[in-house]
Amino acid sequence: ELAEHALSPPEWTALTQVSDWLEAYRYATTRMSATQQPMLSTTHAMFRGLQDHLRKTLSKLPNTTDPVLRDGLRAAHTKLSDYFTKFDTSRYYSWAARSSCSVA
Repeated sequence: ELAEHALSPPEWTALTQVSDWLEAYRYATTRMSATQQPMLSTTHAMFRGLQDHLRKTLSKLPNTTDPVLRDGLRAAHTKLSDYFTKFDTSRYYSWAARSSCSVA
């Protein structure tokens, strides 16, 4: 009964190709969820780390990678870039970055 839901060989391949990035995403999500008061500077660092990891994942994908998977990873990279634009234009991020530097 469950056999009909088993992953096919191409699905297993796709999963293994992105497993490192999924692990990084899980780590970032867990870290951000565990903090009582997420800080903008921490959020920025997490997003930057995810974006860098995603860029490396994309560069390592073989040419035979399913285009849907590749496009999905590119879309995730673009979404993270969109957040950086919001950070860059936010007066709150600029303030938070200055505050976190002066507290140390």
